[in-house]
Amino acid sequence: MSWYFRKIKRIEAEKKLLLPENEHGAFLIRDSESRHNDYSLSVRDGDTVKHYRIRQLDEGGFFIARRTTFRTLQELVQHYSNDADGLCVNLCKPCVQVSV
Repeated sequence: MSWYFRKIKRIEAEKKLLLPENEHGAFLIRDSESRHNDYSLSVRDGDTVKHYRIRQLDEGGFFIARRTTFRTLQELVQHYSNDADGLCVNLCKPCVQVSV
């Protein structure tokens, strides 16, 4: 899962995604800073970065919008790669892993 960046902070995610190596639609998933067991999806939208909370269901699974749930993070990424479905943009390539 090259898009999973673990415990990086929101500001670090923004710096990485705004590097010239990354294009519109570049994304990463990281551990939520504010909610234990949740994740954040950070997506490059032109010259800005948008953040979405990925929540976990008690019975397992994940969602950004409760109307669409996924068994795994991989399924969530696949869905939003094919259809923005409320996000600012379709997910394209995972964020390039470079040190900043």
